[in-house]
Amino acid sequence: MKRIALTLVFIILSTSLFAQMKTLKEKALDEFKKEHYNEAIGFLEQAVKESPNDAEIYYYLGFFNHYRAYDSRPLLGYDILYSQKIFEYLDKAIALNPKYGDAKYFYGAECSGNAFIAMRNHDLKKLKYYFKLAFQKGAYPGWLLEYGRNMLNSCDRNAILFMGGNNDFDVCSYLQLHEKFRTDITIMPIGYIDRPWYVKFLKEGLEGGVRKIKLSLTEEQIMDIHPFKWKTTNVFIPVSQNMKDVCKLDAGYKMQWTIEPDLFSDKEQSKINGEPVNKRTFLSPQRAIQLQIIEDNYQDRPIYFSNIMNPFFYGGLDSSFRNCGLVSELMPIKIGNTEYAINYLKIEQLLKKENFKDYSTIKENDLPRISGSVFSYHQALLTLANYYKAAHEDKKLQGLKDFYKANLAIGFDAEAEKMNCDALEKIKI
Repeated sequence: MKRIALTLVFIILSTSLFAQMKTLKEKALDEFKKEHYNEAIGFLEQAVKESPNDAEIYYYLGFFNHYRAYDSRPLLGYDILYSQKIFEYLDKAIALNPKYGDAKYFYGAECSGNAFIAMRNHDLKKLKYYFKLAFQKGAYPGWLLEYGRNMLNSCDRNAILFMGGNNDFDVCSYLQLHEKFRTDITIMPIGYIDRPWYVKFLKEGLEGGVRKIKLSLTEEQIMDIHPFKWKTTNVFIPVSQNMKDVCKLDAGYKMQWTIEPDLFSDKEQSKINGEPVNKRTFLSPQRAIQLQIIEDNYQDRPIYFSNIMNPFFYGGLDSSFRNCGLVSELMPIKIGNTEYAINYLKIEQLLKKENFKDYSTIKENDLPRISGSVFSYHQALLTLANYYKAAHEDKKLQGLKDFYKANLAIGFDAEAEKMNCDALEKIKI
């Protein structure tokens, strides 16, 4: 028993000593993972006093404060001065390490947060200012601007493009506001459409900045957005005449969207006598507004989704997606293995040398949190290669292989590039 007791004492002392040996930075990371944001930031504020030239500490101070402001529960005292503190931390990280891609990414994310405040205030001048500031700080390097142009150019005119967020929406916003590039398209980060003010903003638009969308909801309905009681339901959506022609559909055809609830509760309830008691399910505000936007606009405007956004936000619509390389077009039918599944012509237009002039700059201007987006190019190329194989287009297939080696296999991610090269070599006629 004495030996067991001594062993336990040794384990406890060892564990305590190990905890004490952790650096302040490591303690901060542990607290952040537990969502103890104030504690995490407190450890970092101590750490920066001990190591005032550690770029990573300043980066985490910017990152964690940004997260606390935008991605946790509402923060008391958040204002423009708080945002300025975040900019200062990230500025210091970049000054100490000019190639600090993650710090540049979060600088852009903080600019984006301020840009949304400008949208809420219908302030075009500040909206343009913050996206320009992000560009000046390196948040939109050449390869990312090129990616944004290629994404927008993959959409038909007057499209609505649902996007993921900082990795696609921000750079496309910069292109539209400062290069006047493809301003015919209305872009929107799908994660924001559960916010009443933003839905109202999309309905009104911003002259010189954001093209408005059609939305049949009244202002009262918009401001009252909330989770709606919902069971799996089929909704039938009007389709444009162009889509009916493309897919050879009858005049009265409507697209069927099976919408499942996306919020769940342990609360048990029945709506009417005789109905079994079930756990209550809901349609989230985000999914409800997504439905309304598509229902109100699909008859007049083509609708696309970014291929790099979280598939959860597709809401089951991906069974009707036509792959265009970097984006997918919403079709009015279930795609399956039909001729409508992939738009090979758009992928061919995408994979042209002139669209990859700045691709290689990713090696010098890597933004690790989002740089993986470029592998959408690689996937598109493999898709086209398999199409050429099936069509017995030997010359085009070889040309595609040469294109890959010359323009995409640049040594950015040697392992992934080799894997794709090997996969291409196995595609033979």
